[in-house]
Amino acid sequence: MLLVFLMSGVLSVWYFLRPVGKREANWLFSFFLGCLSLSLLQNILVNIGVFNNNPRWYFIPIQYTLALGPLLFFFVKSRLFSFFHLQRKDFKHFILPTLQAVSYLSVGFKDAAYKESVWLQQYIPYGKPLEGALFVIGFSFYLYFSYRFIRYKLALLNKRNGHQWEIDKVMRLKRLVKGILLLFIICAGYIVGDFLVYQFLGLNLYDIRGYTYIGDLSFTGIVLWVTYYAFRNAFFPSRHRLAPSPDVGNQIQRLFQEEEIYLDDELDARKLSYYLKIKRKALLSILNKPLASILNKYRISAAEEKMKSPKYRNYSEESIGLAVGFPYKGAFLKAKKKENR
Repeated sequence: MLLVFLMSGVLSVWYFLRPVGKREANWLFSFFLGCLSLSLLQNILVNIGVFNNNPRWYFIPIQYTLALGPLLFFFVKSRLFSFFHLQRKDFKHFILPTLQAVSYLSVGFKDAAYKESVWLQQYIPYGKPLEGALFVIGFSFYLYFSYRFIRYKLALLNKRNGHQWEIDKVMRLKRLVKGILLLFIICAGYIVGDFLVYQFLGLNLYDIRGYTYIGDLSFTGIVLWVTYYAFRNAFFPSRHRLAPSPDVGNQIQRLFQEEEIYLDDELDARKLSYYLKIKRKALLSILNKPLASILNKYRISAAEEKMKSPKYRNYSEESIGLAVGFPYKGAFLKAKKKENR
């Protein structure tokens, strides 16, 4: 568990600082993985006995389980739809997570006697069951709609014969969500089973040796699965790779002109060389100029074409910039200004 916590924490920070990819999607995923990592740390502290007879450790503000559902949902939505970006109306989804965070922060720095009183008289009989119920119901809700959006995107891509790299990215997201769903069913069963048995039979399942490991291992499995996705997506970006060719220049030209791979906001020299099965140094020598410059040229051209179309007349330049692969809303205008110098 400790190793999974460390790996997930490192990748969470890495995604926040990631130089490629849609910035909003990277940050949402970073916060999602970070909240998973901190909640796992809470489980670790319980298992090593930190909370046993140590009231000063009650309500450490590291558990943000109610934020997991909204963060996953908006990450999936942001990753699937390049036009999408968080708006003010979306923040209603973070009301409950904010209340959870505020409640932990408001109690977490009080004296030990006060925290013990709140823990025994309020949190254990009322707060913990409510928190568990909200987590199970909320996360189920957001998982369901995340999966629906993924299926909808796949249907759109199949309808318009989407490029292989597009389909591959969506399929990877689908595998992520399906894996989380399977592990969450076990985790939810553990939470619901404990509540029902305690309420109706008066039995505390935590007194059964090994019972807590069911919930801990299922939650650790979720964190490990998301960490695995993060690692593969960052360092092994696609199952779809081209066959080696003596004429790499033509392969690159086809990728840009036919596959429109420049629309992939996560594309960089490492990922392109991975597609082509060549070393990064060899790719850079073939291009003869920085890949970022080539990408900007293609993306600016694609954005200008979209702006001429009546279909996009209600979209802002910043949104169109996101649609053609720029990582954040101001990047298109910045690149356009640099290109026109």
